[in-house]
Amino acid sequence: MDKEKLVQAGIWLSITVLIIFIDANLLFIGFNHLRHDSYTVIIIAICLLPILFFTAYKGIKNLLDSIFS
Repeated sequence: MDKEKLVQAGIWLSITVLIIFIDANLLFIGFNHLRHDSYTVIIIAICLLPILFFTAYKGIKNLLDSIFS
């Protein structure tokens, strides 16, 4: 087991959890602002989704590489 890749996987997955927390809050706030016809926060939240999937992919890929290499 490669410990360096395991540490990198932990870092990427912790960033993923942080982005999930931020994005969930932004989506909640954005949908509450729809009453006032304000779409800025919900657009920011939707733009964070590809970053969320990228960090999750990198974390899982590093985790699997560290286990199976």
